[in-house]
Amino acid sequence: MLATATALVARALMRPPPPVTIVKEVPAARPVVFRVLSVQRDLLPGEFINGGVLSWTEVPESDLRASHFSVRSDGDALAVERGLYGATPRRPLAAGEALTRDALVRAGEPGFVSAVLAPGMRAVSIPTSAVASNAGLVSAGDWVDVILSLERDTQLSSESSSPVASLAAQTILRRVRVLALNNNVESIAPALPQEEAEREPKGKAVRSASSRPVYETLTLEVTSEAAERLAVAREVGTLQVALLGVKEGLPGQGDAVATAEAASPARRVTRLSDTTEIFPNARRSGASVTVKTYEGSKQGAISF
Repeated sequence: MLATATALVARALMRPPPPVTIVKEVPAARPVVFRVLSVQRDLLPGEFINGGVLSWTEVPESDLRASHFSVRSDGDALAVERGLYGATPRRPLAAGEALTRDALVRAGEPGFVSAVLAPGMRAVSIPTSAVASNAGLVSAGDWVDVILSLERDTQLSSESSSPVASLAAQTILRRVRVLALNNNVESIAPALPQEEAEREPKGKAVRSASSRPVYETLTLEVTSEAAERLAVAREVGTLQVALLGVKEGLPGQGDAVATAEAASPARRVTRLSDTTEIFPNARRSGASVTVKTYEGSKQGAISF
């Protein structure tokens, strides 16, 4: 018995201890997070995108949409912001709203002109020439006055002894914004300094006259009443534009609605006699005109 007990004790002492089970907590997998571009404040059509109105918001992959502007790194975020600089929303955007690709329109894309139009305004194109449009001087986004000039063969007076007596001009619209030259609207939207430099050929600060584009139409932002005036005016004479200074286009100097509506038939007409005395028979702007009237066998005259 003693030997048996001794053998059992020795066997128990020689048996290796049971393995120790170690429990190790495995951290849960982090959800994939994307950064989505959104606006910091309310944004209306006609307001342009710049770095100050954009922000990046982290969203889980489940909330990501194909139309979102999403990135994973800071380098990609900067590239996206540069690509959207100068774009404008097609519809009002609320602060914090995620930007989608169909909510923005860039210069040169369909719908850009209608997006930048001020409320209540209309876009009207008028025919022009290199001289009438101040080619090389006027760009989209500039402010101009519109002048109607009558040519010699437009309004000949039967009472005039000179074929040039009917030459006349009048400013019919004041302080109107240029939206486009032909279909070029790029300069109306702000651009990054590097993009501005790329618009000019390298090594050439000024284009030669032969390389400048020829503009056949100007698109102007006017009221509905002014649009009707332009429609009539372009049928009877030549429309020219006079470029305004930068200070006259600043906020607080009046707005396009007020100035376009200010057009009045009582404004002064500049005639040939007001510019030169070479033609002594040319009628001055203050002189009266007599028109003969006929009513049956009766004849009369009306002066105005």
